Amino acid sequence: IPTVVFSPPPIGTIGLTEPQAKTEFGEANVRVLEARFASMLYAFNSDSNKVKTALKLVLKLPEERVVGLHCIGPYSDEMMQGFAVAVRMGATRADFEASVAIHPVIAEEFVTFAGWGQEKVGDKTQPQLPPYLREPKPTFLRPFVAGVVVGAIALTLTRVVFSRAR
Repeated sequence: IPTVVFSPPPIGTIGLTEPQAKTEFGEANVRVLEARFASMLYAFNSDSNKVKTALKLVLKLPEERVVGLHCIGPYSDEMMQGFAVAVRMGATRADFEASVAIHPVIAEEFVTFAGWGQEKVGDKTQPQLPPYLREPKPTFLRPFVAGVVVGAIALTLTRVVFSRAR
């Protein structure tokens, strides 16, 4: 259930907290990404007058499914609705990063966390492809089904041709 506290600054939360996720999935199966910053909204303010924002993503490994999303700072209340839909649908960090970041807005940090567009494979870092661009893992079933479909079409066409010949 997405929850918002309309306070100055607003607070928004959806899903599991870090301790809840570690209890449910085990500490080794949870990764947490955090960011703290003053948004560009306050670029011309002195450092002491910049309102800070804090964001946290709680991810379930190995797929990095977003199981918790928390923020405090300007517009945190407005961000919750869209992210609540994504979390409810089982979005992963890769899904978030496959989105085009709207700049300059505070919410872009959720889709551009450290390592944006990169993934570690072994001891190398390489570009991360969004899930819809990754090659599907081959299965024996796909060629089998394709063969059955082609065979059914050929059989149907053969019957149609011979029935017209009579």
